[in-house]
Order: sequence, then C-alpha cells, then structure tokens
Amino acid sequence: MSAPRRYRLALTVALVVGLLAALYVAAVRAHEERDSRRVEIVMDYPDFSALARSYAYNEEQFLVALRRVGLTSLAVSEELGASVNSGTAALLLPGAQLIDQARLSPLAEPTLAALARKGALRADDLYLIVYDSAEVARYRQAVTLHLGAHAVRTLRAANPTILAIRSQYDFFSTLGLGLPAGPMALTQRLHLLLVPRVQNDERFGTGEIDAMFASFANNEKPSTVIFFGARNEVLGYPDHLDDVADALKRTGMNYGSIEVYDEKQIQKGNEGLAQRAIERTTRVQAIAKTELDKLDFETVVARYLLGVRERNVRVVYLRPFLHAQGNLSLEMTNVEMIRRIADGLRARGYKLGRATPVPAFVSPPIVIVLVSLAVPAILLLLLEAFGIRRPRFVYAFLVADVVLLALGYALHHDLIVRKMIALTGAIAFSTMGIVAIPRAFTTPEARSYWGNLLAGLRTLGVALAFAIMGALVVVGLLSVPLLMEEIDRFTGVKLVIVAPPILAFLLYVYTRRFGNEPASFQESALAPVRIYQLAILGFLLGAAFLYISRSGNQSDIAPSAFELSLRSGLTALLGVRPRFKEFAIGFPLLMLLPALRLEHRRLCGWIFAIAAGIATSDVIDTFSHLHTPLFVSSLRIVNGAVIGVLIGALLIWIYRLAVNLAARRRPVQ
Repeated sequence: MSAPRRYRLALTVALVVGLLAALYVAAVRAHEERDSRRVEIVMDYPDFSALARSYAYNEEQFLVALRRVGLTSLAVSEELGASVNSGTAALLLPGAQLIDQARLSPLAEPTLAALARKGALRADDLYLIVYDSAEVARYRQAVTLHLGAHAVRTLRAANPTILAIRSQYDFFSTLGLGLPAGPMALTQRLHLLLVPRVQNDERFGTGEIDAMFASFANNEKPSTVIFFGARNEVLGYPDHLDDVADALKRTGMNYGSIEVYDEKQIQKGNEGLAQRAIERTTRVQAIAKTELDKLDFETVVARYLLGVRERNVRVVYLRPFLHAQGNLSLEMTNVEMIRRIADGLRARGYKLGRATPVPAFVSPPIVIVLVSLAVPAILLLLLEAFGIRRPRFVYAFLVADVVLLALGYALHHDLIVRKMIALTGAIAFSTMGIVAIPRAFTTPEARSYWGNLLAGLRTLGVALAFAIMGALVVVGLLSVPLLMEEIDRFTGVKLVIVAPPILAFLLYVYTRRFGNEPASFQESALAPVRIYQLAILGFLLGAAFLYISRSGNQSDIAPSAFELSLRSGLTALLGVRPRFKEFAIGFPLLMLLPALRLEHRRLCGWIFAIAAGIATSDVIDTFSHLHTPLFVSSLRIVNGAVIGVLIGALLIWIYRLAVNLAARRRPVQ
C-alpha cells in the first residue's frame, strides 16, 4: 500500500472511530429525550382570578372545566405587602396614619383605640389586622423570615389578630408574604399541581430558604417553583444558590427556568442555580400579557405546541386569553385553548402531568475524547485534498486535541474546550462538504434529464453526508443538559453559518480544486475594479447582512406576513418546518450544478460554491441548537431535503428547456 493511501486510511479510521463514538452519544441522548416527555400545563392564578371576578364566573367550576380538558397545575404567587389591602384577608395601616386618625375621632377597633388613648401607637410601626384566621400563621412567618422575630409583635391574638410590625411602608410593600391559603386550598380540592411563584430576599440564608420551601411543600402536589420579583432574581441569589439547589433536590420540586429571547430579561442567578440543580431544571414558556393581547387564538396555540416540540419546553405557562372566539364566551374560549394545546401535545406523543426535566446524563471523558478525534481527522483530510500531506501533522493535531481536553477536564472547564473543538469541526466538516464535490464543477453535463437528475442527487448526497457527519460530531461533543435546556449556549454558532460560504468562495477563486486557473492574491489586489464588480460586491454584502440577521430563533429582521403564513402552512403540513436556506437555496442549487453546461459553470460557479457552503453549514447549524430534540432536527433535514430535491428537479427541467429553446433560436452558421 502506498504512503498516501496509508495516510488517508489512518485518518479515515480516526474519523470513523470519532463518528461511531458520536453516534453512541446521540443514541443515549435520543433515549433520554424519549423518556422526558411529560408536560405541565399551568394557569396563572392571579390573572385567572381577575378574569373570573370581572365576568362573575365561578372560579372553582371554571377550573374544573379547565382541568377536564388538560390543565395540570395552578401557579400561585406570593402576596406582596402592597397587595394586602386589595384583598379581604387583612388590612395594613401605617402607624402615622392611625395616630392622625385617632386625633380626629376615636378609633372603632378596641385594641388600637386603647393604644391610642395610652399614646402607645408608634408612627414607625405598621399595624396588620388579619381577619382570616387561616392566614395569621402565614403573615407572622413571612414577616419573621424577612425582618426577624424582633420585628413583629402580637397585639391581639383573638380574631381579628393584630400584629405590630417594625418596618417602613414602602419597604414592606415590596416584601413577599407567602402563598395565600385560599388558592392553595383550591389546588388541593381540585387535585391540581401547585406551581409556587416566590421572590428573592438577599438576606435569606439556609434556615429562611428551608422554611420557605416547607411553607408550600406541605401542599399535596407542589411541582415546579418559578421565581419573580421587581429585581428579577432567583431565590438564593447571590450567595445561597447551593441552599436552594439542595432544597429542590430534597423536596423533589423542579426549578422553572423561564425562556427569554432578550438576555437582559434572564433572571439573575438563573445559570448558577441551574448548574447546581440541572437534574431538577426544566424550561418554562410564557407569553407576556402585553404581547398576548396582540396575538390571535391560533397563533397562541401554535406557539406553545412549537415550544414544547422544538425547544424542550416542559412547562406551558398560560394566562387567560381575553378575546372571545366566535360564539364562545371568554370562559369557553379559554377552555377551548387549553383543550387544543393538550390534544396537540397528546397527538405528538407527550403526556400531561408533572414536568420531566432533561435527565442529567453525562458522557464519560473517554467517549468525548473519541468523538473529538473526528475533528483533527477531518482537518487533515481537508488539507490532504489540496495536496498538503504531512505525517507529523497527524501526531501534532491528535496530541493537541487530547491535551486540550485533558486540561479542560483537569480545570473543570471541559465544556469550553468541547465548544472550541465542536466549532472547529463544524466549520471543517461543512467546508469538506464543498471540497468533496469538485466533479460537479468540472465534469460535462449528462445528455439526458435523468442523467442530470442522478448527478444532482449524487452531488447533494455527498455534500449532505459530510454536513451530517459534522452535525453528529457537534451532537456528540455538546449533548449536555445545560445546553439542551439552553441554560448555556453553543458559543460561536453564528460563525458556523458565516465561515463556510466565505471559505467556499475563496477556495473556488484561489485554488484549482474546482477546475479554475486561480489568480494570486497579489493579482487580485492589483487588478482594476470594474463597476459590475462593485455592484456584485454590494449585492453580496447586502445578502450577507440579510443572511446573518435572519439567522437564529429571534432574527434581527422580522419576517414578512407572507413568510409567516408560509411557515405556518409548512409546519401544519409537515409537522416540522424545514429551513428556507436549505430547501429554497442550498439543496436545489446543488442539484442544478452538475446539469449546467461547462461554460455556464465557469461563469457563475462561485455562486454555486457559496450556495453549497450555505447548505452544508445550515444543516450543521440546525443540530447546533442543542435545545431542539434530535428527532425534530433530523425530521427538519429530511423534509428540507425532499422539498429541495423536488425544487432541484424542477430547476433542472427548466434549465434544460431554456437551453434547448435558445439552441433552436440560434441561427445556423
């Protein structure tokens, strides 16, 4: 066996070993994803109660109707000090106000009147009159947790209980006073799961955190705790996240990490708490009231179903929909909304109940090392395709790969190293998908339509094969719950979709791989710039800006109404919508490329090279969104490939028809 063949064989063996290890990780991940398919449908109680009171609906009967069609949980928020006087359980009065009132007329409440006569009312105290005996313990415990036992005194133990609290009104109004007894009892009577919503207090230590969890863990079915508050912090931030994580594990409750698209909205401490309790962390999808009011019924239902299926959401957090549908009342509109969401989830294989987080599975370091071998292997094969063959490179690349990973594990930052290796591999595999199809640029076109179609399928198949290999390596290296729950993200994912098209263009222009006589960089720099070249450059820059801006879950440029309608139609038809860059640009042009006449390829081959880079990079980018289940990403690629092949076949037919018509009209010499 010749030296070049031995060289390629060694690299191919390393590549195959890496791909097999990546396939093992993907299989384990797919199994874990299949076992975590239970979804919680939650209704926000404060907003629900406001709707029921506004329209005189019976809360309990309304909730029974919602539960029958699929509602699993009720989200009960802590009562804030500012909200005490808006309810019927208690009344909060500042001491200064009571003193002024006593000066004008005698106080009707005997205990307070006696204190006023003695001059014992204090202007710097707050007086809490609790009329509901079931709430006394909650108020006393909450004030003690926040302010300490010395800050609360019982002035009257009998009903109505009167507590004197040493605090400022403005400060007290921001404190969380625990979960009201009424809605908690409602969840128990209706056998709904309880979703506590509590806010942070930076002074809380281990004892206070444990007491808070105990206050709602006594409920029959506490499930997922979701934090809120004006400062947008998780409980325990910044110094007691370990205590909160321990409480979650001890009680078996989930931590609901709220899905956001603006990093400024991420709750402080979210990443730290999720890292400490990743096995109890689950994704929450909610639509803000201001946005919900602008959306139509079908859009709301579709958005929640999409979030569960494509973004690993396991807690669907609902607020009442305030626009009646057709002849339905608002009450029945909300019943119908939950029924549609629940039926849609069941139809897609999900179960309803307590949310199941992504299991905290861990790939052994030896498996990660084996997966990573595919990256130096593909880099060296890429260099070998251009005649750069150095055996010493093999040792250098492989040793560097293993040493980097070893350092990462030793310093407990292995995920950073894995991201670097995955990013390098993604770009290399995508570029290799272009480099591996030189015959499509140089071989004369077939004479028959079917010959051209077969050549197009072969070209697309080769490019797609390398893209799928790259996707598999990314999945093998980065399939960890932190990324699958999108607590952490694959840094550099934008580079995955930008670098390969640029490299494809440069390789096409400056190498002989694609049948060109390349100009040197110096010749390119010294060549005169023509107007049409400036126009092409401007077009490419505009297209590149649009291409980058439109990438990601939330693009910088909003899609048009037509595109949104088309997306919705494709989702409804196919279940999983393929990406436009794949089925409308990359795949069809790869199909068309070998059907072009050689002179046409020489004229616009660079366009097809860029299109190939777009196609291969976008496939890898699809799998780089680690929060999307593997089955969904795979189905997206299959759907895109099928539609892309059909469009490509049509383009080949149109091209051949146009060429034949042009040939017939050409005058005979």
